[in-house]
Amino acid sequence: MRKKGVLLVVALAAILGVCACGTKQKKEAVFPELIIGGTSYNPYFYQDINGKYAGIDVEIAKEACKRAGYTPVFQSIPIEERFQALKNKKIDCLWSCLTIKGREDKYLWTKPYLYTQRVVVVHSDSTIQSLADLEEKRVGVQAGSTSEKIILKQVNPNFPKLEQLTCFRELGEVFTSLRKGYVDAIIGHEGALQTYTEEYPGEYRFLNMSLRSEAVGVAFRKEGDADAVRRLNEAFGEMRKDGTMEKIVEKYGLDVEKNVYGGAEDDQTETAKEQSE
Repeated sequence: MRKKGVLLVVALAAILGVCACGTKQKKEAVFPELIIGGTSYNPYFYQDINGKYAGIDVEIAKEACKRAGYTPVFQSIPIEERFQALKNKKIDCLWSCLTIKGREDKYLWTKPYLYTQRVVVVHSDSTIQSLADLEEKRVGVQAGSTSEKIILKQVNPNFPKLEQLTCFRELGEVFTSLRKGYVDAIIGHEGALQTYTEEYPGEYRFLNMSLRSEAVGVAFRKEGDADAVRRLNEAFGEMRKDGTMEKIVEKYGLDVEKNVYGGAEDDQTETAKEQSE
């Protein structure tokens, strides 16, 4: 009996040893973390009612990191602090609907993974039907955004002279300014503004034009991790090829042709389009 007991103890020790090794191997297989900074911008990057990060960029980041061999860790950063946070190495990269144009030489970028559409939104009964109709009108934008730069730096030479440009810290404030009649029109990301107008069917419309279509990428520090950029680029290529990008964009109600592939030049018309269409 004593001999059998000894054998049993040895067997149990061997089994536990195997389990311990398996646990150790599992821990070693955990992907390294990629600290991702983002600015709250529904439907691209935001926290849901449970405090979990969600949105187009978050879903793309999770899938791309899984394919590239990283564990994504998200951090919400105020829009005015995002580039400083990257510079100070508080995060590894910025990934929140960040446009590349004008910043090409300042950061180490991935290839474009999406394209943004800058649009104009007005009340459904507004007399504004085209870009030219914004002349001497009051327009609202988010402070520090590309929409603000388009106007202040006259990026679009056809943009008319305004009566007033008002900049708000949050996009929600931008939409509220239109709803309350403080401005005649607002400009911003199509997808972001759509999340607000959907709550008021028939009350708002988008001008049937893209004020500006720009490529979106992930920004690392200039001296950042080139290998991470390479891996993410490969993941983006796979996700575009197997339809994953399209599925994520469609899930949030955005136009695949425009937002995944950049759209066509003939999309840049200036007639009005009802939001309900």
